[in-house]
Amino acid sequence: MKAIIACVVPLLWLGVLHPACAHRTANQQVPAAQSGSAQDRATASGAAAGEQAAQAGSSAQTSAEAKVFSGEGVVEGIDKSGEMIQINHGDIKGYMPAMSMPYRVKDRSMLDLVKPGDKVTFTLEDTSKGAVLIEIKKS
Repeated sequence: MKAIIACVVPLLWLGVLHPACAHRTANQQVPAAQSGSAQDRATASGAAAGEQAAQAGSSAQTSAEAKVFSGEGVVEGIDKSGEMIQINHGDIKGYMPAMSMPYRVKDRSMLDLVKPGDKVTFTLEDTSKGAVLIEIKKS
């Protein structure tokens, strides 16, 4: 029961934190477009959208409906029955702040590539069902 709670609670927090991170980025661009004529606002809005797209391109790759992010951290635990890896990671640019969190793995065989205590680099795919670890390597 403790293992289930330890996995579910952090996933719930991801659902709360991720929209907040994305919302904060959008808010940072609003003030530039608030003054001037409608044409000025449209131009500023277009520039902000281009800037946002450039930032997203540098930290994430867009596929059909998923974004991919890279991070570095330390493996804290592996749950083979739940197919999850707990990673204490630094900031994942454009996605989430530093934290310790469990991630579902795309392929069960990834659970055998690392062990607790390993320093790793990893790639996450942000899907409509949450973050999924799609690649992990010892660093």
